[in-house]
Amino acid sequence: MDHQSSPMFSPRHIPTLFIATTFTFGGLWPFWNRRVPMLKFGLPERIASSPEAQSVFMVYSSRMTIMGVMLYTFWLKRMYSAMDIILICLGWAGVADGYVCWKEGVPGTGVFRLVSGLVLAGLGAAGITEGR
Repeated sequence: MDHQSSPMFSPRHIPTLFIATTFTFGGLWPFWNRRVPMLKFGLPERIASSPEAQSVFMVYSSRMTIMGVMLYTFWLKRMYSAMDIILICLGWAGVADGYVCWKEGVPGTGVFRLVSGLVLAGLGAAGITEGR
């Protein structure tokens, strides 16, 4: 579909724009509060209270903000297939996040993060944003 002839907004864009919003703004949270976002992510207190781990989490979070901004940029440019490709790639993020949470003693959060990542990857593979 020609980028210029495609609609700027469709209800099928809602899931991807929701992810763009949570990544863009959620990724900034650790710059104002280092401990709480780590707990909300699902990491245990012993990690969330570690200054060294907090610094690493800030680096991780900055990448999440970048992905959110990329999703918004592709949406504004009507590059919906690129948005779906990012969703597919987030499947790996779900696997990695789930594995880390599982290994750190929060298996419930690990399963949630794994399943969430795989659902996003499935939505991207199905072309939810592009509308295939």
